[in-house]
Amino acid sequence: PSQSLSLLNASGYIVAQRKAAVASKVTGRLIALLVEEGSKIKAGDVIARMENLDVSAVRDQSAANLNTARATLEQARAERDNARKEQERYRQLVARDFVSRSEYDVMETRYRRAVGGVNAAEAGVHAAEAALKSAEASLDYTLLRAPFDAVVLTKNADIGDIVTPIGAAANAKAAVVTIADMNSLQVEV
Repeated sequence: PSQSLSLLNASGYIVAQRKAAVASKVTGRLIALLVEEGSKIKAGDVIARMENLDVSAVRDQSAANLNTARATLEQARAERDNARKEQERYRQLVARDFVSRSEYDVMETRYRRAVGGVNAAEAGVHAAEAALKSAEASLDYTLLRAPFDAVVLTKNADIGDIVTPIGAAANAKAAVVTIADMNSLQVEV
C-alpha cells in the first residue's frame, strides 16, 4: 500500500565528493605505512614514509655547509674590522707624513678587499641557508601527509613497494592510499 502513495522511486549511492589518491612526490621504496583501511586521519598526519637515507645525508651535508659558511663570515668580519683599524691608523700617519701615500693606498685596498670578503661570505651564508631549506623540503617529500581530514578507503601499496609519482614503471605504485572526506558525502540517484 505504501508504494501506491510514492511519487518517485530511485536507486543510488552515497559518495564522497572530496576524495584523493595520496601519492609521493618522489620515487622511492615505501618503508612504513602507518594506516589501514578504515583509519581516520587528520590533515597533516603522516600516512607513510619513504626510504630517505640519501636525502637525509644531503640535508646533513647542507647543515654542515651552512655552519662552515657562518664560520667563514665571522672570520671575514674579523679581518674587515682589523683592516678598518689599520686603515684608520694609516690615515692618521699619512696626514702627518709618517708613512708614504702608497703604504696608505695598500691599507685602503686591504680594507676594501675585506669589506668585499664580508659581502661574499654573507652571500655564501644565504646560499647555504637556501640549500638547507631545499634539502629539508626534499626530506619532507619522503613523508606522505594527509591533505585533509579523512578516512582511508583503500590501501594501494605495501611496505617494500617502489612508489613513483607517475606510476609508469611496471612494478611501481602511484597512489599509496585513497582517502575520502566523510563530511562531503552526497547521495547520487
